[in-house]
Amino acid sequence: MTDDLLDLDAATLRSRLVAALADDGNLTEEVWRAAFEDVPRHVFVPYFYRPGPEGQRRISSDDPDQRKEWITAVYEDRALVTHLIDGNTASASSQPSVMAAMLQALEVKDGMNVLEIGTGTGYNAALLAHRLGDANVTTVDVDEEIVTAAEQRLSRAGYWPAVITADGASLRPTPGRFDRIIATCQIPRIPVDWFGDLSDNGFILAPIGAGVARIHRTTATTGSGRFLPGAAFFMPLRARGDSGIVRRPALPDTPARTTDLPVETIADNAFRFVASLAVPGITWQYDLDDAGKPVSARLWTADGSIADVRADGTVAEGGRLPPWSALENAHRFFVGHERPARDRFGLTVDQDGQRPWLDTPDNLF
Repeated sequence: MTDDLLDLDAATLRSRLVAALADDGNLTEEVWRAAFEDVPRHVFVPYFYRPGPEGQRRISSDDPDQRKEWITAVYEDRALVTHLIDGNTASASSQPSVMAAMLQALEVKDGMNVLEIGTGTGYNAALLAHRLGDANVTTVDVDEEIVTAAEQRLSRAGYWPAVITADGASLRPTPGRFDRIIATCQIPRIPVDWFGDLSDNGFILAPIGAGVARIHRTTATTGSGRFLPGAAFFMPLRARGDSGIVRRPALPDTPARTTDLPVETIADNAFRFVASLAVPGITWQYDLDDAGKPVSARLWTADGSIADVRADGTVAEGGRLPPWSALENAHRFFVGHERPARDRFGLTVDQDGQRPWLDTPDNLF
């Protein structure tokens, strides 16, 4: 396949993807539809990884035998793993429908300045630059290798936003510079310093747990806002030199107790969102029966807290904040409030921490 034929094939596939996103109601604004029509995702994802029997399999545009599989996958509505560290997923190109929902939720206007946390492939930064112009977009990533590759791909596609290598969680505030901050990686907590970067009417759009929160600036160190209605699952924000993988601690040696929360509850996506608020940064590992239902599980957090939920209906826990106990409390709240939808939940953020709430900021969860 020559480059001319590749570009023609990509344009056809891209138009089909955009039409599908529009038909499904994920892409409703003409300015963003034009961006998705014009920005070539395949330039930003020249290869990706798929799990195989022998580990992650690299699918590349450079391999003639893989080119059809590669270009087809790039223009499907799917997330694609693009960077590994020690064999583990460290970066990915997000699902286009989720990207479209987040970009439209930014509610940007001409002339606004946007800071993106998590450059990744550079594709999202290109969409922002298409909409707002290069001078109004700054994108940051912690990994120099990722930043260098993204900058080259942006240039090839005809976009030149500011691309910076830095730890997004510890950026020094530039008072009032940005009208919007968008994180394209999951963050356990919104750094208070980000509010100092925002204009008075600015807001942060960030994946928190299994949802996306839109947090409006209230002062230079505080903010509050609600979650969007849709689910979202992103790679975690990484510090410099960090793979983003939270290794499982040793299983607890504490006595087991009976639990009234069935282990299969963790497969309930609606509750998984609430669980991600109750125990920020939780990691799951579970065993399935022949019907695909969880029968036992291990859950842990970065501070070393862990729960071993067993098939006999008992659980053993260890650490500073036993996670299964927190989930039992969260589930009682969830059921007691008749399984509230995501967009009924919100967050208040200040120097004392991050507090989730239901319906109103005074009704803490």
